[in-house]
Amino acid sequence: MKKKKFTVLSVEDNQPDFALLEKAFSAIPGLSLNIINITNGQYALDFIYKKGKYKSAPTPDIIILDINLPLISGQEILETLKNSEKYRIIPIIMFSTLDTKEDIIEAYNLHANSYITKTFDVEELFQKIASLGEYWLKINEPPETHNFCFVQTQIKP
Repeated sequence: MKKKKFTVLSVEDNQPDFALLEKAFSAIPGLSLNIINITNGQYALDFIYKKGKYKSAPTPDIIILDINLPLISGQEILETLKNSEKYRIIPIIMFSTLDTKEDIIEAYNLHANSYITKTFDVEELFQKIASLGEYWLKINEPPETHNFCFVQTQIKP
């Protein structure tokens, strides 16, 4: 059986953090990955919405999103995508140094699928990222693997 190639979009302006993320995802056995990093919020939205130089970009299977980004913040990207009928189904994992209760609650209120706090312990962070990838790309069953028919219903008073 041919393995599905997953597209992982990382929106991360810190190169060492992206390098660790890429290494951790690449260490997950049995996956074929296309890992792409975009370093600012505007380019990330252009990539997802296939604008300009990104008109041929693949649709990500998962998005790993930093909060503190140049041009457009991670929260703004999260809110935009989760309000989009076309893109709201993509799992978005917030990946940030911000670890206050308020930051985490805000992300979940904007419908983040998960929140990972970056730690200074590289080994611990590697394990968090690898576990995250294992779950979302190997264990989780996305709707497109089933023949669901999404029907909007209206409840009449």
